[in-house]
Amino acid sequence: MEIWAAIDLHRGQVVSLRKGRPEASTPWSNDPLKIAERWESEGVHGLHVVDLDATLGVGDNRALVESIFHQAKIPVEVGGGIRSFNDIKTWVSSGADRVVLGTIAYENPSELHAIIKTFGAERIVVAIDYRNDFIVARGWTRKIDLNIIDAAKNLQATGIETVLATATELDGMAKGPDLDTLSRIRKSTRMNILASGGIRTVTDVHELQEIGVQGVIVGRALYEGTLRLSDVN
Repeated sequence: MEIWAAIDLHRGQVVSLRKGRPEASTPWSNDPLKIAERWESEGVHGLHVVDLDATLGVGDNRALVESIFHQAKIPVEVGGGIRSFNDIKTWVSSGADRVVLGTIAYENPSELHAIIKTFGAERIVVAIDYRNDFIVARGWTRKIDLNIIDAAKNLQATGIETVLATATELDGMAKGPDLDTLSRIRKSTRMNILASGGIRTVTDVHELQEIGVQGVIVGRALYEGTLRLSDVN
């Protein structure tokens, strides 16, 4: 099971949101590099860095993200407001090991072919962010008329190898993962699945592993200490 530590950046700080809402933000640190170093030293597989300001269209944390790339000795994937071919090119050139796409995959799916051909499927992760079984995009503010199973099948047919599935109503809520939906996604696709949203303890991680999830993105549980990496590794 891959464990990726979430480093969500908002106005230069490491934060956690609840259900993706900036007004429900919990700040953890004003030193993202120190946080990245901590999780790396404790044995995470990789760092999942999200530029929340870019997602929301209120600025960006690009310099900080690039500093994490240069410091880290483990894989770093980046997401947040990446909505064009040039955005992807810039992040890969800056040092991202993987780029997480959301909106572009649903609003311009034909471009995914060019993206995969240029950068390779191993460098691209597509977010399956969902609410009530339907995809949401644009920072989780826009519902798309596409259910999660059809979305997963479409992405697999396009050549995507890894998806990140997030139950937006559980994100940051520490209520446990959406095992039922994740199990349905697992049964409908051969792609690698990263799970996010609601993960609280090592028990949640083990349950996700049992249904065939390859990795988890963990934020609040790490910062609050309800999930200790020493119990997983």
